[in-house]
Amino acid sequence: MSGNEMLGGALTRRGLIGAGAALAVAGVARGQGSPIGNGQPATVINTELKQLAPNVYAFLQREAKGQSNLSVSNFGCVVGPRSMLAIDAGGGPQHARNFIAATRSLGKPIDRVVITHEHPDHIVGLPVFPPGIDIVAQEETRSQMVKMGKPATPPYWATNPAWGRPGDVNQVILPTTTFHDRMSVWYGETQVDFVWPGRAHTSGDAIIMLPKEKIAFLGDIAFFEVAPLAASGFIGDWIKVCDKLLADPNIQTVVPGHGPVGGKAQLEEMKGYLELVMREGKKAHDKGVTAGRAAAELDLGKYATWTDADRIAPNMARLYSELNGTIGTDQDRGGAGAAMTEYNRLKGLR
Repeated sequence: MSGNEMLGGALTRRGLIGAGAALAVAGVARGQGSPIGNGQPATVINTELKQLAPNVYAFLQREAKGQSNLSVSNFGCVVGPRSMLAIDAGGGPQHARNFIAATRSLGKPIDRVVITHEHPDHIVGLPVFPPGIDIVAQEETRSQMVKMGKPATPPYWATNPAWGRPGDVNQVILPTTTFHDRMSVWYGETQVDFVWPGRAHTSGDAIIMLPKEKIAFLGDIAFFEVAPLAASGFIGDWIKVCDKLLADPNIQTVVPGHGPVGGKAQLEEMKGYLELVMREGKKAHDKGVTAGRAAAELDLGKYATWTDADRIAPNMARLYSELNGTIGTDQDRGGAGAAMTEYNRLKGLR
């Protein structure tokens, strides 16, 4: 099952760089996302409902070639005899509508949704889900969502059909059930484990594991073919979590938060990106090089071809706060914005 959502022609990154950087950083201040670089919201998003096992599906979203992956995230679902579990809620109301429409053919109502973490690209579709369903998250994720209060509604929801409709209003729907380390639910004979692996992409990531099927929905602990984003991450711990997952014999198929379905080879490759940032960033930090300059001068190698490669700037800023011992669960918006501005200047992007 696939489809496209369009508004005019596809936008290219050229000509949008300066405005895109301002949009990205301003979006964080409004509670709408993370400082992710020079991207603009995609106007064409391709979708696919992909069967992974008899009762397990990934709903994959991917921007058209040349567009930004900003807030274009994946969903999942597990089908039981009477109802379905949804995994994540998407980065726009229309994303959730498309997911719900795609899974309607499976013939079961959604009775529960589990959120992998608090970032807007995984939660803002919650108001579209049936009222009264159980919303599950790791306890730290709920705490971070409480801090969001009443976020502003992105204006492009009303003008870009790939994201929303006129009249859509952004609101935070809080989880109704939380867990600390682990909880399990059953959909028929299918065991689904919600696991907190420790700090990684955020302080409260939830991994959704199906041990019998050897499938893991990793949320944004995994980015495949898309540059990882560490705006509120803990890069050193994230690498350690990846090592644990790579060693887990009950994982074979990996659904990332962004990008195509893969396996351990793809997770190992993404871990290499984090290791590159950690290794070379520490060298630059120890020499007194600023985060923005360190990002601009870093040779990303094969990762330079990944979507939104300019996320290296906010990622480097986050690493510097880790190395300085000033890191916290919240994003350092000022540091990320300064690094992005310097990166763009040195790269001649603005």
